[in-house]
Amino acid sequence: MRAGVVRAGRGVTAVGVAGLLVLTGGWLLLDAGPLRTAVVWAAVAALAGCVVALTGVVLRAGRVTPARGYELALDAARAPAPGAAGALPAVLHGSRWPWVRVTAVALAVPTALVLFCTLGAGDPDRGAVPGRIADAGYVIKELPVVAVGDVERAGSSSRASSEADYTVRLPAPHGGAPVPATFRAEVHRGVRQVGESLPVAYVPQRPDLGAVGADTRSAVEAQLAGRTLSYGTAAVAGVLWGAAALAAVCVGTAVTGPPRGRRRVGKDWTALRATAAGVAEHVERPTDDDAGTGTGAATGTGADVESGANAASGSGAGKSAARYACLVLRTETGDVPLRLAASHRRAAPLLTGAAGWLLWRPAGPRGKVPADFVADDGWQLPGRLPAAEAARIAAARTPEPFTVDTARRTRVLELGSHWARTVPAGVLLGAAVSVAAAGALLLPVDGGWRAWTAVAGALAPLVCWMITGLFGAPRATTPAAPVEAGPAA
Repeated sequence: MRAGVVRAGRGVTAVGVAGLLVLTGGWLLLDAGPLRTAVVWAAVAALAGCVVALTGVVLRAGRVTPARGYELALDAARAPAPGAAGALPAVLHGSRWPWVRVTAVALAVPTALVLFCTLGAGDPDRGAVPGRIADAGYVIKELPVVAVGDVERAGSSSRASSEADYTVRLPAPHGGAPVPATFRAEVHRGVRQVGESLPVAYVPQRPDLGAVGADTRSAVEAQLAGRTLSYGTAAVAGVLWGAAALAAVCVGTAVTGPPRGRRRVGKDWTALRATAAGVAEHVERPTDDDAGTGTGAATGTGADVESGANAASGSGAGKSAARYACLVLRTETGDVPLRLAASHRRAAPLLTGAAGWLLWRPAGPRGKVPADFVADDGWQLPGRLPAAEAARIAAARTPEPFTVDTARRTRVLELGSHWARTVPAGVLLGAAVSVAAAGALLLPVDGGWRAWTAVAGALAPLVCWMITGLFGAPRATTPAAPVEAGPAA
């Protein structure tokens, strides 16, 4: 059951984000036709499947608190394996899913906002007249307006965007009398008056097919292609979407560090016997010679952290100190802060007292060094060390040769791997409403309801979560161990 929950969570993460990306990209970039219809509805079906899968996991396995989810992950990672428990493993497993989860969430939120904005603003179908004109060989020319009617303004200003019925005269194919044609067009600023020109698409040999017009040539071409948005609007949305995707990757890397592959422990690694002592706040501050030699750091709680922050403000030459929670590991060189891609407050009661090896490969003087805590009872916990701490340890101890046990086997401890059982009912309900709203907005039906449906789809998960009052999972069934913090290093 536990393995199934983990696989379900990973599947929903991958399929859900892929579905959002495909749905948004298909709606923005593809022309009207069977391909766009198949792509967007397949994406909606995938998103609906993700909601059903999460609901099934919760109903079958039961909803738990995030703290209980951490306990389940730890129980699954404990694996007494061949080889001595106190030996160094020859190989460390890769760790990619924490980065994938954080990046997926950071990418899904702005993508959903872009999706519902474009769903609400876009035209769901190009209509019969543009379709006939596009299939018959059209031309686009500037033609003067001869009549304006049924004007609808978006605001009270005379320069507000508007929609109106415009009538133009199409040239007859054989020199006869011009053929009047009326179309409805949106103008971004004001209303085009009689005598002004609009770009108009029509078929020279078949003026009876009608005409399509807009205030720009690109908007006319977008209507004929059946695109939901004009090329300019789609380009702006695409740029914003791309910036959000880049920011999501940066957020995921900042929170969890880069994804790690499988690594073999070598002679250039540093290995320390360590015992988890609890959670504390780490203060990483610049020093007087930060520009040339690196950074200083202090770990502690209460008065120790406050004094560290004061020292940082006095010695950092105007640079701010970084403060973050970390897992404190007690070693022969003092207390070492290990930053996890998880909630330290929830993890510390479970990990306190665990003994094992802290392993890392020396890196540069800045940033954070990827490190792993390998417990004696078989689990491997990925984390990161401040580069200044790694440099301090290297300077404080003489490297000693060590041996590895090729028979030692470990399992990666992903503290957030059971997240599928912690999703509140309000979020599941809101996600279902959002998927239904997206499906409704894909229908080729226009009207004022589209904007309100798009707003409801974008805000449904948050609103349903708040209405149901489920701001967290149910009360934990097992008491948490007290959090113990090690002394300042």
